Amino acid sequence: MKRNIVGGLYGRDDELALINRTLERVSKREAGPAGAVIMLSGASGAGKSALAEAVLIAAEQLGYDCVRTACEPFHEGMSYFPVRELVRQMAEGRPVGEVVAELFGAGSSEVEMAAVSESMSADPSSRREAIVATFTNVIMGAYRKDGSSPKLLFIDDLEHLDVGSADALICLVSRLSEGPVVILGAFRSDRVAEPTHPVRPVIASARRMEGIYQNHEIRGFDTAGFGALLESLLGGPTNLPELVTKKLYEETEGNPLFTRELIRMLCSPDPRSGRVSLRKVDDVWSFDGDIGSWDIPDSVEEVIASRLNLLEVEERHELELAAVVGRRFAFAVLHGLMEAGEDELLRDMEKFLDVDLIRELQTSDESFEFSHGKIRDVLYAQLSGLRKRRLHAQVADVISNLRASSNEDWDALIGEHLYLAAKHADAFPYLLRAARNAHAMGASSEAAALFTKVLESSNGVVFDGDDSRASIKLELVNAYISASEVANAGRLLAQLTGAENAPSIRTVALNLLGDVLLFEGEIDQALEAYEDSRRLAEVLDDAEALCEVHCDLAELHGRQYERQAGLAPTSAENHRVQYIAHVDKAFAMRADLAPGPLRARALRNKAKLSRVSGDLAAAESLYRQAIDTVDSRVASHRFLIPYAKTLRRAGKADEALDHIERVISWSTQVGSARSQAIGWQYKATFLMTLARDVDSFSEANAAAERALHGHQSIGYAQGIRETQIVLGEIALRTGDVVRALEWFTSAADTRDLGPNDLLEAIAIELDANGEEDRGALIRQAIEAKAATA
Repeated sequence: MKRNIVGGLYGRDDELALINRTLERVSKREAGPAGAVIMLSGASGAGKSALAEAVLIAAEQLGYDCVRTACEPFHEGMSYFPVRELVRQMAEGRPVGEVVAELFGAGSSEVEMAAVSESMSADPSSRREAIVATFTNVIMGAYRKDGSSPKLLFIDDLEHLDVGSADALICLVSRLSEGPVVILGAFRSDRVAEPTHPVRPVIASARRMEGIYQNHEIRGFDTAGFGALLESLLGGPTNLPELVTKKLYEETEGNPLFTRELIRMLCSPDPRSGRVSLRKVDDVWSFDGDIGSWDIPDSVEEVIASRLNLLEVEERHELELAAVVGRRFAFAVLHGLMEAGEDELLRDMEKFLDVDLIRELQTSDESFEFSHGKIRDVLYAQLSGLRKRRLHAQVADVISNLRASSNEDWDALIGEHLYLAAKHADAFPYLLRAARNAHAMGASSEAAALFTKVLESSNGVVFDGDDSRASIKLELVNAYISASEVANAGRLLAQLTGAENAPSIRTVALNLLGDVLLFEGEIDQALEAYEDSRRLAEVLDDAEALCEVHCDLAELHGRQYERQAGLAPTSAENHRVQYIAHVDKAFAMRADLAPGPLRARALRNKAKLSRVSGDLAAAESLYRQAIDTVDSRVASHRFLIPYAKTLRRAGKADEALDHIERVISWSTQVGSARSQAIGWQYKATFLMTLARDVDSFSEANAAAERALHGHQSIGYAQGIRETQIVLGEIALRTGDVVRALEWFTSAADTRDLGPNDLLEAIAIELDANGEEDRGALIRQAIEAKAATA
């Protein structure tokens, strides 16, 4: 049989024409959005892959650099697998940091970002942001100079997309204005129906950007076009009885994959009679079978199974092994699983290519993929449970032997195959390392899934060091909290906070329970959980746990003090006293802590207290120490914004603005709408305090409006409120008292206060946050208003 005798693309002219217009617009850099996001969705076998292949051919003809990858279940736990694979292809195997330095310059912030993406000292959230940003920088860096080709990134099987890779795609979408990049994705509609599926926020982010998104729902063909579909798949004219065409349509319901596979079956000799039902005579396809005895399988899976049954035993075994590896498989892995020689295996691969069971990928690791995921699924589903387990164990063994020659982190993949082989004790250390690595990279959802498998695999395992089932459950809770899966975290904490658990476990569990309750807005219950954790930590003399809970209590009381300072003075004072006490206790313990996030947190809280108390020199020093304790390359708004506020109060406005710009640059690279809005909010604040004329106030107001829009787009209530106060201050400083009162009323969320009381409440809140100069100007407005009256 000749290669691709059944193939072609039919009936997608409208979709392909629209996509081609988009490709041409992007490649020519015409007016409008610089990039595009194109999604192909539909049922399995509807023709998404065929259309995608046609789009890739069209893009290459237009001068696009095309790279492609696919997601699949066996990549679970291999954090950011599809985006890492795309970067690997674009970097052509070179170190990513080297590529970024070439694109942006050795001393650039982008190179710093690439270094953070691989830094074990960076906190997980910063590392996650750096990984996401570096992915986008590698793609967009080429467009810093003229003459770079447009790019098309194709990601197939997006129904298996991981959360971290979704974040990377959202970041890329937010920066599509930087260059001619097209994201092409394909997914099964039924697999992404849940609103929480990772593909959904990617689509939502693309929809929010005008003119870049298009979706094509690929469906089966109707009766009117079915005859032409048959001719397209057969590659020539047909002379088929109407009864045959009708029968084919009824069985396949117009599904292109089902139709294609059924035609393949009819073009092959019947295993029982040897008769070929569809044959080509004088360049015309005709039917030469007995439709009365025609035994058509009920599903596309059964048709594929019938075709696979025609293979030799050894050939089928090779494909079964490949199916266990995954939708995609490297030749080296398959060869390692086989007893056959390399030449014999290569001949079989070429045969599979000829009959369109697999396709060759243009990758450096000599890989192939099944021409359709259904083929792989059918092969895998037909294996017995015992056979699957045995083959997964073999795959794990081969990958273990090959991993020394690869720079990939294979722990998750090896652990997954051992887990599926039911070799749980063997899988345990791989899965545990993979889970911890995923959590360190900020891939919290993947870490949670891996920690769950670790626990399932832990029966009979002898734990090392301080590890235990309970301690791993705490790690799972942390992953749940980082992934905002607070309900799951709460259920697990209910088990870990009981009296039957060891005090050391309960101490940490109660602290985490406080975090969960605080996230849910249960302030009093969170305080109670934190206090219980503190008492246990004191009994155990556990310095790290005690410092952690003191920091939690300090920040909780501090927020409540600031919130209530202008509205409930008595309650606010109680919170202020507790706030100071816990800040000082945590700070006193800093010398007992190793450098890292906890020590930095104790220093940062003390720095803020010093700033609010007016000791700006101490605050400046402490903020600097806090930044250096974690990773000074990380431009996190959590550290740099309060540090910049201190520098502003100390009269170092230019230096303060430099740090604000670092935050904005960082957040722009990582596509973090929240951090970017916070950066613009404080840039507006600083510009306002420095403004002396109409133009500078106008610049401050524009920055504040940009910040407000950013906060509103993500529903960040605290940011909205604080920016409304800034806008009110700008209005007040430019003499528009009426507009100022409108902003302040909206920020205070109350209409029960008179104008003077409202202004005083805002001033008191600013005082509580160490912004006395801003509060003083508001009070001057009160006095001026009283004098005028």
